[in-house]
Amino acid sequence: MPYTLSQLKEVLDGLGYNLGPDGLNGNSGNALDVFTQAAIQELQAHYQLPVSGKLDTITDNLVKKLVRNIQYSLNVVVDAKLPVNEFYGPRTVQAMKAFQRTYGLPVTGIAGLTIRQKLDEEAKKHAIATA
Repeated sequence: MPYTLSQLKEVLDGLGYNLGPDGLNGNSGNALDVFTQAAIQELQAHYQLPVSGKLDTITDNLVKKLVRNIQYSLNVVVDAKLPVNEFYGPRTVQAMKAFQRTYGLPVTGIAGLTIRQKLDEEAKKHAIATA
């Protein structure tokens, strides 16, 4: 089932994409505004998808995969015990903060690109250590 726009905004915020001057607090709901379109376009461009600024199937699937990868890696690295699903909710935010604290990173709960890269790196180290 595709994300609603409000669900997508929560995920985009969790992934570190800019949703406007007030962030998610000022941009919740199901409206496809210019800030949300710009965030979707930035994500699409970064992952070399067709840049439409709309939540198409390819973008929806990519975002869900990113969130599931984050949750899986948090489970491996900080034993977060998260359900692996496509939602960047409060438990994922708390687990991300635990990861950030553990690795001396700014504690925001946001999984921006550099944080995701560090998380992937640490998850690979854990996988090798337990193999």
